[in-house]
Amino acid sequence: MKNLGSDLSEFTQPWYYVPNYSAGLWTGIGLAVLMALANALLQMLSGMTVLSFFLHSELTDQKDVVKAFIIGIFPASLLTALFVWYLAKIRGGSPCEILSLRWPQLSLLGWICVIGAFLVTMYSVIIAIVTVFHIDLTQYTPGPNGESPTTGSAGMVKEAMFDLANEPLLYWLAFPAISLGAPIAEDFIFRGYLFSVLASSRAGLSGATVITAALWSLMHVTEPWFAVGVIFLMGLVLAALLIRFGSLWVTMGCHAVWNASYALIIYGSQPQ
Repeated sequence: MKNLGSDLSEFTQPWYYVPNYSAGLWTGIGLAVLMALANALLQMLSGMTVLSFFLHSELTDQKDVVKAFIIGIFPASLLTALFVWYLAKIRGGSPCEILSLRWPQLSLLGWICVIGAFLVTMYSVIIAIVTVFHIDLTQYTPGPNGESPTTGSAGMVKEAMFDLANEPLLYWLAFPAISLGAPIAEDFIFRGYLFSVLASSRAGLSGATVITAALWSLMHVTEPWFAVGVIFLMGLVLAALLIRFGSLWVTMGCHAVWNASYALIIYGSQPQ
């Protein structure tokens, strides 16, 4: 066990997360809303730049708009992270403590075990849901060119990624956005800042876990209900990891590997 790192080998403390937000609940919620709006605005500006200068397209082409906005997530997410860091300083706050940017004491093997356990848990949950509710996954799988299945939309982002997989250059421009950009921005806002605000209030750790998972899943309303439900459950699991390790780096790492693996599966499934 010692080879995994002290965060896994020592069990004297059940969890390492310590809520640390003192600016007040409503101040924190207001700033979290501002962060989310700023992230949306930055994504829009970044996407418009990609649309105009890289895709040479217009707003009338919906497919190109979605592709551009996906590619634009990466630069927007870095600016969002800086904005969140800055706002976390309000009223003397410590960004590292509020955002739980403690580096976890995990060896390489420890990281592999944590991320591997996360992936196994999530795929087990999906298999259980599909089995219990008799869900046909083909209803949520786009065609090779991103076409919606006959039962309806498979999700705006998913369909765009399937379409992008036919254009390798654009796909690999979008890959950092999906695998790194989205986890950075979303985790900084939801499991970093907002979680700290709620956990420091009467909501406590359990309330913060449920509320942040619910709000995060509602961000993905362009996806089918099945995907939104899975994202909510993933939010609960990621919050549990945040509480256990007291580190946003763990949640971002698991989130990033999940997104990256799914993006690679999409790319590998397309005829090249």
